[in-house]
Amino acid sequence: MRTGVLAAILAVISTFPAMTLGGPLAVLVVYAVLGLLAVAAVELPVRRRVLPVLVVAVTVGLVVLAVVGPPSWVPGVGSDRADALDVALDRLAGGLYPYTGVTYLGNPITPLPGSLVLAAPVWAVTGHAAGQNLVWTLVLLPVLHGGWRLRRVPTLLWALVVVTPEVLREFLVGDDLVTSVVPAVAAAAWVLRARSPLVLTTGAVALGIATCTRPHLALVMVIVAVAVGFRRDGRRASLPAPGDSNDVLPRRAGLLVGGIGALTWAVLIVPFLLGGTDRFSPLHVGAKVTGERGLHPAIVVIALVALVLLVAVLTRLRPATESAVGWCATAVLIAPTVLSAGFWLLLTGSVWQADLTLGAGAVPFAAWALARSRGDDPSALVARGFPSRRRRAAA
Repeated sequence: MRTGVLAAILAVISTFPAMTLGGPLAVLVVYAVLGLLAVAAVELPVRRRVLPVLVVAVTVGLVVLAVVGPPSWVPGVGSDRADALDVALDRLAGGLYPYTGVTYLGNPITPLPGSLVLAAPVWAVTGHAAGQNLVWTLVLLPVLHGGWRLRRVPTLLWALVVVTPEVLREFLVGDDLVTSVVPAVAAAAWVLRARSPLVLTTGAVALGIATCTRPHLALVMVIVAVAVGFRRDGRRASLPAPGDSNDVLPRRAGLLVGGIGALTWAVLIVPFLLGGTDRFSPLHVGAKVTGERGLHPAIVVIALVALVLLVAVLTRLRPATESAVGWCATAVLIAPTVLSAGFWLLLTGSVWQADLTLGAGAVPFAAWALARSRGDDPSALVARGFPSRRRRAAA
């Protein structure tokens, strides 16, 4: 079942490139192939010695593609998303306000400040933010493994994600719908595995930066914060002694993560709002929902309703493992694709013209969740809360 969910997500988001290259028949072929590859990634017996060869081969292929660039037949050559980051970072480096620039298509800059922070190192070295696709694709490999030792299922899942048509298309043209979510997965794992207040705090800051890239990723931060609270709140037998100042009380751990993550969002965004909200171009995405740019009351209502519903569902599910957190995040991030498909189906009776790539950010979380469900959960060691000084002294 879980393997089928990942296969379905990979197939649906690949509808656009498949349709562009071969029409409905190509779509059916892509769906079938991705389904078979997903099953093979989980069930196929592969000798351990093959795994390093596979990783090296895929990595070399990615480097070659990054250097050579996309062939002429790849749909959507050139990325407005990557250019938006280049324009914003170039203006920022020149001491200019980044969000008053426009892309080569004349579109406003929509990535939130966290995107600028994450893309800045690669942009500084290469001059192009699209180069971060290679970095984050490679980072996804140890994230899926929960470490550096290669194992069969995570390695094959990583290779499957890389060869998915939509992921390859984004890699070639510079789009980042998939790769931009990898830092959020890594930060979520960091927070869930934190074994001290300091590590939890720094992880929460990383989570705030990694999710401050697109508005709906704020819900991922909520999922992780709630999960942290539930993990420790459900282990009352292991509560630290009252005199232990080095520990965070169970229910406060989730509040700490959520509070620091929200504060990080504020630190990143508020400085750009000081000159007036009319210049902060990411607000224009609200027009896609309400028809009006900015923080329209309808947007606020929708956000609050979504938050309340999410917390209610999480309270019911009580996610306590990396796999559970990953699947919850997957459900939230695939929602734009589901809504887009439903809208077009209602409007035209067909989904072929719908933008089904909007939920591509669910891919890294789905792969992470499936990898964690097929092996040990590295965060299980800290499910009982932070190790107290008293217990460490006794040991």
